[in-house]
Parts: sequence; structure tokens; C-alpha cells
Amino acid sequence: MKRSTWIVLVIFLALVGLLFYLNQRESPAEGAEVTPTETVEYLFSETAGLPTSIDIEAKSGERVAIERNEAGEWVLKQPIETEANQGSAEAAASQLSALRVLSRPEVAPDDAGLGEPSYVMTVKLTGGTEEVVRIGDLTPTSSGFYTNINGSEEVLIVDKTSLDSLLTLVTSPPYAETPTPTP
Repeated sequence: MKRSTWIVLVIFLALVGLLFYLNQRESPAEGAEVTPTETVEYLFSETAGLPTSIDIEAKSGERVAIERNEAGEWVLKQPIETEANQGSAEAAASQLSALRVLSRPEVAPDDAGLGEPSYVMTVKLTGGTEEVVRIGDLTPTSSGFYTNINGSEEVLIVDKTSLDSLLTLVTSPPYAETPTPTP
């Protein structure tokens, strides 16, 4: 036999052996206790409803505000009153429901930069509630921002990546694209 035939035969036998080994392994017993996975906590609960208005004000004085009108379309209220880019505004509203709470550190609000927050975000929800989120300093690991809701003394760390995408609205409001005139 040729050398290449022997190599193929050895590889084939090794695969058959591996297949036999994997089929013989014991599966977990029925009723075996499964360890629970860590639950994910979001800043806004599902029961509060969907956002109807988002207002973000920076410490520097810059501000952006968008809200749904009676027709269900997003309109820009601040810095100027005009139509909003529906895709960008809807993405921001969706991002609100994905704001993940990473932890609840035992930190005083003033020590977390919440005495004079970097941003104040006011969100009105379809459930009729209005939530005011103060956003303070970045955590030492740069993984999140210190926040609290409605002036509570409890400090929460919210995921930085998710919150950054919302905070960019302040510097880049979701203006509706205006068609360029044709010559």
C-alpha cells in the first residue's frame, strides 16, 4: 500500500474512535440541578412602557429633546423644532430599553459625580411615568457610568457602550435628512 493510503486510514480510524468516545459519554442525569445564570437588569423595566419623549441635557448647556407626535412620528424639539430622522430617533428609543445595569456599588452619589451630573436625561414612557436619570462620572474601569434615577440615593453603574450611543445625540441631534436640490 502507498504511504498516503496508510495516513488516510489512520486518520479515518482516529475519527471513528473519537465518534465512539463522544457517543459513550454520559449525558447529565435528568433532574440534575442546573445552576442559574446571572439575571440581566435593565435601567427601565418593560412594564413602564415605551419611550414617548427623550430629553438629554449636558452640564455644558447643550440639549437635545425628541418626542413622538400624535401621528407616532419622532420630532425634534431641541435644539430647534423640526422633523427628526425617524431611524436615528427610533434607534435611540430602542437603546433606552437596552440600558443594562452592571452593578449597584455602595458609593455616595456625590462621590460618583451625581451631585453635579455630567448629563441629565428625562424620559417619558407610555405607562405614564417620567424618569429622570442623572449621569455622573465614568467608572475607574471605564466600563460604565455612575447613574441614579429620580434623585434616589442608590447609585447604579450603567453600561458605557449603550449609554454613549444615547449621549451622542447631544452633539449630533437626529435631524431629518433634507434632500439636496438638483441643478
